[in-house]
Amino acid sequence: MNTAAEKTDGEQQSVNSVAIEFWTPFSGGDSSYMNGLVQRYNRENKDKVKVIMKNNKSDDYYTKLSTAIVTEEGPEVAIVHASKFAQYVPAGFLTPIDETQAAEAILWHQYNPDIVERTVSGGRHYAVPLDTHFTVLYYNKKWLKEAGLLQNGTVVIEPGEEGFIRFLTTLRDHIPEDVAPFAVPDVRIDSLWLWWSLYSQIEGGGGLYNPDGSKAQVNMEAAARSLNMVASLYESKLIPPDISDAGSRFISGKAAVLLSGTWSIGSFEKLEDPDFGIMPLPQIYDRPGTWGDAHTLAFPSHSETNSVKMEAAVHFAEWLADQGQVWAQAGHIPAAREALNSEAFKVLPYRSDYAGAAEAVRYFPSHAKQGEINDALVAELEKIWHGKQTTGDMLQRLEPLIDSILGE
Repeated sequence: MNTAAEKTDGEQQSVNSVAIEFWTPFSGGDSSYMNGLVQRYNRENKDKVKVIMKNNKSDDYYTKLSTAIVTEEGPEVAIVHASKFAQYVPAGFLTPIDETQAAEAILWHQYNPDIVERTVSGGRHYAVPLDTHFTVLYYNKKWLKEAGLLQNGTVVIEPGEEGFIRFLTTLRDHIPEDVAPFAVPDVRIDSLWLWWSLYSQIEGGGGLYNPDGSKAQVNMEAAARSLNMVASLYESKLIPPDISDAGSRFISGKAAVLLSGTWSIGSFEKLEDPDFGIMPLPQIYDRPGTWGDAHTLAFPSHSETNSVKMEAAVHFAEWLADQGQVWAQAGHIPAAREALNSEAFKVLPYRSDYAGAAEAVRYFPSHAKQGEINDALVAELEKIWHGKQTTGDMLQRLEPLIDSILGE
């Protein structure tokens, strides 16, 4: 228990309050909104709890968090993506919360069930869901209007592969040559998000492993169809080559359509003269689908659990999740149904244009080695975009590559 008098927001912190650390990988607008929420919580609980928030660079966040847990220097609460639970829970890095008094008041059915499912193991809850975030399309209204593709505020896209390609081709025919019809980086993970989204839209697609996760099992027909579709966009230069910072291109008006995450909206809507719209990734195949992940509030393990701090951590996490309508200002979709259905969320601009896509988020498979496999897939895709292999080459290598990582 913290016995030192401390100040929060200019007010004296009680000598009897408990201090807990909260780690995040946030930056920019995300960091600002989260910092504001933490300050508010501290004001409202100044005689009980003080939350000390520490922002870390996202690039090495999980390396630092894992190291801190192993060396007994981990925080009481940490942002952990849903995609990390398959690695963190078996490693013993997280503590279940079901036996805490604070958790007894949590109504799990009032949170997004897909996120809850990914944070439960052995019937025990390891985190409180905070949000879901996913890929969407941002579009420049000026360029779509000039191409006749924005009518009465509605983007005109015909269904299927041909419809999407025709949409981008029409854009290219009506915009300046230095404007990208579709901006997706040819480095980083963005193109994997695009391929995964389309692969998951195909009936029978969206899998990489056999049921027990011991061996690669890919729907090769769906993988080929979706990969050839994405490759055709690069080959035809509907996605121009050598794009590294697609967001900056979009902000400067040099991209008509941008693939990015919901988190970008917090920055875009602060532009001096925003003239953009947002829409879910179109359904090109059998069902809606877009890559996504979720932020959760998890509880790093300690060899000796401080029950007072643990109760305070769970209480803080539940409170934070219930403020989803505020956190949504950063672009994320609240995991708590009450926040999602609140008037405060509904009146936020743009959010209603893509909020429904949260029900069609297609997560990467829950597997301890998924991160390593993602890195390998990004490298394979980059070889295609840079002309160093064909889609056929990658498809032939796909299952053996996955098996080689699983066997390490």
